[in-house]
Amino acid sequence: MRSLRPWPLTLATAVSLGLLIYIATTSLPYLVSSPTTDPNFGALNHCLSRALPEARLGWAVSPDASRAAVFSPHAVAVCGPGEHTSLRKLAGTLAIAFDGDNHLWLSAGGRLLRDDGTTLRPMGDFAPVALAGTARGMLALDASGHLVAVDSSGTVLAQTLLPGNAGRLFVGSKGLLAAVLLEGRLGVYDTHTLAPRELDIPCPVESLWWLDAPDQLLIGCTPPGAPSYVLDARTGTRREVPARRLAPARRLPGRPLYVQGCDGFPCTAPPP
Repeated sequence: MRSLRPWPLTLATAVSLGLLIYIATTSLPYLVSSPTTDPNFGALNHCLSRALPEARLGWAVSPDASRAAVFSPHAVAVCGPGEHTSLRKLAGTLAIAFDGDNHLWLSAGGRLLRDDGTTLRPMGDFAPVALAGTARGMLALDASGHLVAVDSSGTVLAQTLLPGNAGRLFVGSKGLLAAVLLEGRLGVYDTHTLAPRELDIPCPVESLWWLDAPDQLLIGCTPPGAPSYVLDARTGTRREVPARRLAPARRLPGRPLYVQGCDGFPCTAPPP
């Protein structure tokens, strides 16, 4: 009987130790990768999570990473710089982005809007499905492939019709060049004039990343395992690089920083 007495204590200790190990192995990785512990966007994400706790459909980060925004089916929240926070009740938001002056633009209710701090200023009866900030203002792409460049006041700088349905917009460092990805077809344009850059693209493109050099981007081809290439939009040349499977990420125009989505928030991404 004496030899059996320590058994309940040993069992309890083992259960406690197992529970501690379980919590450490399951919670710690989450805390390390949590949007609110991100080294660059943790404070902004903590602010955004409190301002808009419901499900988030999209996010945007200002070029200098001082502001961030998220939107849901019913509202748009903006945090930064510092302790500044705003929440607007707004239904039907399709896309959001910051311009080169850190103003937030929105596509909602069939209109293009700009947040002036106190009001949402209409910038045109245009319903883009994709927005991207530039050095001069904003690029807007609608579902029919109509691409428009506007300056910070809403004046149309240029427009063109792209061959395809709605695509994705990516603006490079300094906000001078934009890439448009439409069903595997890649086009690169000047963000002011929308003049196309002639590039020899050897494959259908699955993904792309702008690099630190303003004229260079990395593309990933289809099918999986196909080569990747670095394209130079200034010279029109390309060079093959080892194929890499990388998560989608965007480079901020104003800082050498890559951003990707995590749980509806912006998070720091490794450079490609």
